[in-house]
Amino acid sequence: MKKSIKILIASLVGIIIISGSIVFAVSILSDHKFRLDDEYYAESKEMNIKKDEYEKLISDKKSFIILVDKPGCITTPGMRKNMSEFPEDTQFKYYRIMWDEAKESSLHKYVKFVPSVAIIYKGEVKEWLQADRDEDTKYFENADDLKDWIHKYIEF
Repeated sequence: MKKSIKILIASLVGIIIISGSIVFAVSILSDHKFRLDDEYYAESKEMNIKKDEYEKLISDKKSFIILVDKPGCITTPGMRKNMSEFPEDTQFKYYRIMWDEAKESSLHKYVKFVPSVAIIYKGEVKEWLQADRDEDTKYFENADDLKDWIHKYIEF
């Protein structure tokens, strides 16, 4: 009898541990993707922004996408073109900040080179493309790869 109770208790503890692990794993995976704030959906549009406006969005805990641009950079026009070529199911408004403004903002803790795209979730930089990182090269060169990268984090 005592052995049966011990086995039953051990089984229940095992089930609780496994269930907790599954719930934890699902919560991590579901937190991985998120939605932008509602005002950024429904149409594709680039909106220019200055450092102070960026910092206000951060302090307001907004979720959005921002392109860091620099006039004269030979890679930036391709990135802007890629951002404009997303299909109908991936329409979103995004901000464009000039490098001179970005390097004076809190965004500069992350983005060190241009061009770059950063994904902001509730006022925190969640992910960004690094122009000097080999594995990010394809996102700068191909709209489909850039779309896939954005879809990895953002729900549409």
